[in-house]
Amino acid sequence: MFGYSFLPTILRSSTITTTTKATASSASSTMMKSVATLARVIATSLVSTMLRPLSILPESVAVSSRTNNGGGEGGRRRRSSSISEAKERGGSMVTKLYEFALVGWNSHHHHHAAAAGAGHSSRQRMAFISENHQYTNNHWGAIHQGPGVGNKASSVAGGAASSSSSSTTSLRAFSTSTTSNNQSSSSSKLSSSRAQNAIALLPTYLLDARSVTKFHPVNAPNGALQLSVAENQLSELPVSGVTGVVENGGADGGSDGEEVTLVQVLSQLASSTVARPSDDTSSASSLTFEKDMIYYQPTQGSPGLRSAMGGYLHDLLLSSSSSTTTSSSSTFNPENIILGAGCNAVLENLCMCLTEPGDAVMIPTPYYAAFEFDLVARAGCEIVSVNTLDYHDESPPSSVDATNKSDGKQRTTIPPSFYYPNKASLTHAYNLSMEQTSRPPRVLLLSHPNNPLGICYPPEVMAECIEWCRENEVHLISDEIYAGSVYRQKRGDGEDTFVSAMSLASSDNGGGDEKEGGLGLGPYIHLVYALSKDFALSGLRVGVAYTENEEILMPMQKLNDLCQISSQTQLLVERMLSANVATAGAAGGNDDTKFVDAYLTSNRHNIQTRCDKLQSCLSDVDIPYLPADSGLFVWMDFREFLPSLPDSITEEMESLSSKEQRERGLYLKLMKEYGLLFTPGMSMRNERPGFFRCVFTAASDEEFELGLERICKFVNEERGSGSGN
Repeated sequence: MFGYSFLPTILRSSTITTTTKATASSASSTMMKSVATLARVIATSLVSTMLRPLSILPESVAVSSRTNNGGGEGGRRRRSSSISEAKERGGSMVTKLYEFALVGWNSHHHHHAAAAGAGHSSRQRMAFISENHQYTNNHWGAIHQGPGVGNKASSVAGGAASSSSSSTTSLRAFSTSTTSNNQSSSSSKLSSSRAQNAIALLPTYLLDARSVTKFHPVNAPNGALQLSVAENQLSELPVSGVTGVVENGGADGGSDGEEVTLVQVLSQLASSTVARPSDDTSSASSLTFEKDMIYYQPTQGSPGLRSAMGGYLHDLLLSSSSSTTTSSSSTFNPENIILGAGCNAVLENLCMCLTEPGDAVMIPTPYYAAFEFDLVARAGCEIVSVNTLDYHDESPPSSVDATNKSDGKQRTTIPPSFYYPNKASLTHAYNLSMEQTSRPPRVLLLSHPNNPLGICYPPEVMAECIEWCRENEVHLISDEIYAGSVYRQKRGDGEDTFVSAMSLASSDNGGGDEKEGGLGLGPYIHLVYALSKDFALSGLRVGVAYTENEEILMPMQKLNDLCQISSQTQLLVERMLSANVATAGAAGGNDDTKFVDAYLTSNRHNIQTRCDKLQSCLSDVDIPYLPADSGLFVWMDFREFLPSLPDSITEEMESLSSKEQRERGLYLKLMKEYGLLFTPGMSMRNERPGFFRCVFTAASDEEFELGLERICKFVNEERGSGSGN
């Protein structure tokens, strides 16, 4: 609640409507003094919070007993590998921030810690690592083995003992060296330890991606194809059947019968002089930039855009949920909408309002790698992985099962149900959080539709998570940034593929409390969304948080001071969300269809077409994958091509560092020898090595086709050489 308590008292009151000049002058003087004091308090508080040592540093991570919520033998099974990995991942994310100051670089790069550690300046260390970076990307692990892919049993199976020991040692060493280290790190006048800690949280595969030559059809035809960044170049295609947009019942804004692109529509709207959609009058303005836009705006977003965004979210998240009973009267209350500069900004602010520094946020694995930066760098949260594979009635299949195929192998992947969180896996993560932090976790963060898996959680899975969170008083944040990119909208049983947590948790479905002008979510269910994925508008920086927790609304609005959206961008987005389409076939050239609905329909078709081509290619070369229904990516299973384990070591016995090293070897081969830049699964905390996320929309048509050729070439050459398993 610190964001609210820092406000001068005069700003907290919602009843002040007018004031005399004398009162205003006095209030202004008081406010200026308060602001000056506030600045000093904030600076002191943030520095002490970010740099303070943890009062409790775990000697080890003991996995508590499984509760009886799992059901079946699988629900009660305890895998030694999960214990080893929990120990190996060691201390918390926040602890690793502090440890960074001790070793000179986070354990992404721990193979070079000795060469780039104490005795070198921050700039020297960074220069050294940028040239010699390693991809172990283990934020939690200890500083341990040297570089290379090694297959020796001593390094492959040593995780349960040696890694646990070294992790505990490094944490203990930190706890006794904090004071002297803080003094030494503060000697630099050019940067702070917090600045270096922020860099240390970045996924290491991004450094690998920057180091390789990128594909160019003329200058670098053998360069790597960028298939790892979640961008959608298909958004540059014309919107099917749309020749322009119409605002506020105005004249046809079409383009002589030719279909228009999203960029063309935005260009038209940016230069529009039609009255803004939220104006009561329909008179046109002579200016595209209105005079009130140069002054301070409401920190949570303009009333017009919040109202338009509420209507858009209702249509996107509630109207199509035929499998639920959400009432048509349920609406997103504009007063509970906070608009900020991107999804990561509103997510960080939301977590700052729901957690204390050091509190745990639970996330099912694998998860979007940048969550670690978004939640740790400034909010100071700890990430606790919700591992799911061992909490089902059956064991997940290994990468290769024998059959009568021509090469004697049947390649199968892990079915989607094994990635679903349930009460058993959530309770285990809850207990693990208690052991690591000595306090209950505060947040469960779900990516729905899921990044990187490219699938939606079924409604029954989401409902189970909602129920568990309410029972345990854990806040559920549903990140639904890909909700408009669900291109297979029906499951095999005819039910909706995607059902929003907002629909499932609403009071109409027996969820939260009834609230006039809202969904009745109650205080524990929250939403984040943005236009960065469904509309590929990551450059506009438009993120949305929605909560009906009244205690955090004012703090969220105040924290949003630091990440507001510009008034010009807000007006542009309000126009886009409100505009109707102009079509060649409609009477008079106009249509009642919203432009955003027409765009999403066209975009979903384009995404599905591209996805089908990739999955067809993978099927042709017998590469297992998770059948995708949403998002911009396919989750591919390349375990067959990992360097082999020693005969005496099974997958269950393999240490975390060995998994990372084996996957790194395959990752570098794909990137450097075959020009395929995918996102490695271990960077997203996947439980098994050898999985990769392919962003099939990140390339042009020509680059995508070349990527399919390179995948086929890689598979054929690797199988021909007999490498891997």
